[in-house]
Amino acid sequence: MKVRELIEKLSERQKKTVMRCLEKCNIMDLDEEIEVYPRSDVNRFLKILSNPIRYGILKMLMNRWMCVCLIAEALEVDQTLVSHHLRILKELNILEEKREGKLRFYRTNKEKLKEYLDALLEDLNYEPPERC
Repeated sequence: MKVRELIEKLSERQKKTVMRCLEKCNIMDLDEEIEVYPRSDVNRFLKILSNPIRYGILKMLMNRWMCVCLIAEALEVDQTLVSHHLRILKELNILEEKREGKLRFYRTNKEKLKEYLDALLEDLNYEPPERC
């Protein structure tokens, strides 16, 4: 939706105030398109990352391989719960897995995580500040 269309939805009093401010400060293009909600891939990533257990798993596995039993001990939760969260993280490919006998070890797939973080920044229209 364009800024102009948003302004039209305001009360007359709000319109006057907003328009006066916009004209005085020249801070916004009225024909600029305003996007609010994230792209679907970014939205899924944010939902998955917003869970504290999944976030803790990613953080723990950033620079090390760990098995489910160690992850569960560190998080002080049941192994079946850890397995559930690992499965969700693996669906996004942000975990790597290797098998050693009957055990499975996991670590964060940093390249895939960076892809998601870059997509988030792109979706936010983030432009890094210029360096001196």
